[in-house]
Formats: sequence, structure tokens, C-alpha cells
Amino acid sequence: MNGDQGGGVPRFNRRSLIGLLGGGLGYPAVTHLLGPETARAAAPSGTLLVGMELLMKSIDPGRTIEASAYMINHAIYDSLVTFDGEDLKTPKPQLATGWKASPDGKTYTFTLRPNVRFSSGNPMTSADVKWSLHRVINLKANTKFLIEGIEEVLAPDPLTVVVRLSESKPSIIPILSSPSLCVVDSKVVMENGGEAGPDAKDKDRAEPYLSAHSAGTGAYTLGSYIPNQELTLVKNPAHWRGAPKFDRIVIRHIPEPATQQLQIARGDLDVATGIGPDQAQVLRTAPGVTVKTSLIANTFYVLMNNNPQIGGPFANPRVQQAVRYALDYAGIMAIAGAGAQRLASIIPNSFPGSLDPRTAVTTDREKARALLREAGVGVVRGRITYPAGATSWGVQVDLLVQKIQTDLNAVGMTIDLNGLASLTALQEYRDGKNQIGVWGWTADWPDPSNFLVYLPGRTVGKRAGWPADAGPEAAALAKLGDQAEREVDTPKRVALYERVARRIAEIGPYAPLFQPAVPYAMRSNVRGATYNSVWEVDLYALGKSG
Repeated sequence: MNGDQGGGVPRFNRRSLIGLLGGGLGYPAVTHLLGPETARAAAPSGTLLVGMELLMKSIDPGRTIEASAYMINHAIYDSLVTFDGEDLKTPKPQLATGWKASPDGKTYTFTLRPNVRFSSGNPMTSADVKWSLHRVINLKANTKFLIEGIEEVLAPDPLTVVVRLSESKPSIIPILSSPSLCVVDSKVVMENGGEAGPDAKDKDRAEPYLSAHSAGTGAYTLGSYIPNQELTLVKNPAHWRGAPKFDRIVIRHIPEPATQQLQIARGDLDVATGIGPDQAQVLRTAPGVTVKTSLIANTFYVLMNNNPQIGGPFANPRVQQAVRYALDYAGIMAIAGAGAQRLASIIPNSFPGSLDPRTAVTTDREKARALLREAGVGVVRGRITYPAGATSWGVQVDLLVQKIQTDLNAVGMTIDLNGLASLTALQEYRDGKNQIGVWGWTADWPDPSNFLVYLPGRTVGKRAGWPADAGPEAAALAKLGDQAEREVDTPKRVALYERVARRIAEIGPYAPLFQPAVPYAMRSNVRGATYNSVWEVDLYALGKSG
């Protein structure tokens, strides 16, 4: 579940937040306008019908971080960097054909793809890249965490962009894949109220225009958008990678997973991105439907407070080890659901620097009991705090916590449950007051640097009562994390992250559990469907057979 996300600013996604935060996000209640009783006619030839929850405040790329907006903007805009399908380990060129870093890691030089045009017909140049990034920097909107550390963007010639950073930050490459940092047609946006200067926060007026029109180089353009109802994308025949396979894509706002299930089963949708595990199980036997699962860049874990005043016996390293050996991971994975993977540490398996799941701790109840005896702390009693009734990434948190309670009780611990209202539980976790907690962390960009929050002295480390000055081991680990964060050489960087992950698994006050997966469904004649944690389904890649 999402106790927070990497930038501290959640990308809203129904799968992760429904149940966990309920109505506490300030969104109005939404009602699906096209219920199961209102069947649609079959899509005309050349049209793709997609069902999803259009939960977004804006589709102005400089102002939005919502998951549904990311999927749409990935289709109508391009970024300097991208990823291929579900592979989040290897950044690929998109509007840039390549890049190089300075030896100190503070300057990145990008060579742009020539002969790329916006849907307006205007040529895309380095001036547009510079303007687009400056607009995000100066809007100071909820996207601002993505561009932290960028000091200057230069355009020395039409096909060269130079990004200067305040310190070495190799994660800038995967960060630049974000649809929030896509390249917009600066001439068109400026003509419609866009501002990228230092006072853009107060002077920019382009959001209404960008909510009704697009100004990108992407495979599709924005045809129409009726909030809480429907959005239409239209083919860009001059797209630089070649025209997309559909003339139109119609995206219907369908917040209820059961309604998406019904409509995909009867052929009223071609793709359904918002089904849950129950719907997926039914659809796997439905004729003419294919169900896939994709890993989400999230880690579920058990937190044990390292501060003896809060953690009590769970601040003892031997007790923390005992917890890791006491857990029945096979049973936990059954709760995690189809497609989920065990974690050997706190970096998701999708990212470089993760550890092979086969090296993860395995259940050993006798070893757990022996560690409790070695700890010499007497009766080991604890309380797990969690958001009662929550569902996150399809995982029922109540079932997961009850399973953990049973496993720990089985080795002689006495564990009580403290299920709280979601926002109350979340605040207690953020305040570092959980003795034991069951939480998750979701990445905001595809890079292991998101998960350095688990280090002593960083966000989750502080919540676990684990400061950087907790001792020599913690100080050394914190320093190793700083080194990994700044290393420019890719093989050395990956090796450093592996060392960080391994050391956190050994001495951190956590029990890593699993990386969740989400299901999505399509009609069996849909081809090319992939799903990742950044922009969900890549609409350009989709086609149909027959």
C-alpha cells in the first residue's frame, strides 16, 4: 500500500488508494455514467475502446502526476527518454537519440532526434525542450519534486540540450521519462497563455487550453475530453515513429471494476485497465478475453520500530531477525495474489540493484525461536498498526496483517492488532509511532534511488526510529547509500545499489514481503499490450488482429 510515494506527492491511482484513503483525498464522489444496463454498440473499424478510471485533476503535463493522466499524456506527448514496455531497468532514447554525462555527474548533454514535428507542424527543437522544462520548474506545481536539482537548462544549438544539476544525480535520466517532463510545442502553448519564466506560477494560463487541446509530438492528439465521462484521442498521421494503428481511441470513465469486467466480457471494451483480482479470476475463463498481470514498482514490508521507547523488544536486532524467519512467505504470497513476486530486500525486482528473489529469507521457525532466546528480552509482545479495511494493489490488508499475526504468534510472540481508520493509521506511521507496521512504498520514477528512503536517517528510516547516527553500521550504510545515489558509471552504480539492498536486508528494521502485481484485460484480438508503473498501458503499441 502507499504509505507515501517517492516524491512525497502521491500519484493518484484507484487500485492503490481505494480503501486505503477512502474519500480523504478531497476528490468528489464520481458516478459511472455508462452502467452495465447501457451497452454500447461495437466500436467502428479503426477505433479502440478503453475502460479506465479517469481520475485526474488536469491533463496539462506540467501540472499533473495522476496515473490516468500519465497514460494519456504518454500517447500525445514524447519525452527525451523512455522505457520499452515493462522493462524499467534500461532507459531508451525517445526525442533524444543519446546522452552523455560529465565526469562529475553534474552535467548531462542530450542530442535530439532531427526532423521531428509537433502535431501543429512546427519543428521540435532544443528551444522547446528548454522551455518545457523551465515551465515545470517555474510553475512550482505538484510536479516540482521531479525537477529538484536542475539548476539550468541550455540550448546551445537546435539539436543539443544541456541540463546542469546542483549535484551528481544519475536518476535524472529515468526521471526524464516522466510524462510530466514531456516536450510541448512552446510556440503554440505560449500563444495560448503559456509562461515558462520565473513568474510562471502566477502568470501561466495555459491549463484550460491544454485540457482541451494537445501540443505534442506524440502518436495521438487530444480530440475531446468530458471530465468523469469520456476522452477521445485522434491519430497523428505525421508521427515520427510512424502513424499509430487506430484512427481513434475512446477512453471511457468506468470507476467500478465490476462494470469494466462486464463490458470487456461482452465486447463493449477492447481494453480494461481497472479490474481487480476478483474480476481477473472470472475473466480468465471468459471467451474472447485475455488477462495479463504486471508488476508494480511498490514494496510491501513490515516495519519494526528501532527506537526502544516505541519498539520495545522489536528494537532488538535479534527479534527483528526472528520476525523475518517466523513469517510463512508461501502463505503471504498467496494473499499477495497472481503475478506478485517475493522481495529479497527493499528495491523492487523491476529495478536495477534489486536482489534475486531466490536469495530472500525463507521460513525457519526453529531459527526464529532460537533468535528470540538469544535476544534475552523475555516476553515479546507487540502491536501491529495498519489501515483497517484497506485494499492496496488488490491486496486485502486485513488478511495480510492477520496472517503476519498468526505467524509471529506461532514462534512464541504475542501480537495484538491495531486497525485504525486509514488516515489515522497513515499519520501515526508518518509520525514514527508504529511499534510494528505493515506498509508499502511506491516509486514516482523508475529508479532504485526512490527506495533509498529506507536508509537510516531518510524518510522511512526516520519513521522506523532508525537515524543515521544510530551507530557505526547505520552511519556506514547511510554513506553507502549516498555513494550509490551519485555514482555515474552504470555497472558501479548497480553494484552499489545491490550492496545497499543487501545490507538493509541484513540490519534494517524491516521484513521485506513482496512486490505486488495488477491485472488488466483485453479482448483476445488486441495485440502489443504492455503495462508498467509509469504510464500503465502504452497506447501507441496497441493494435488488433482480424
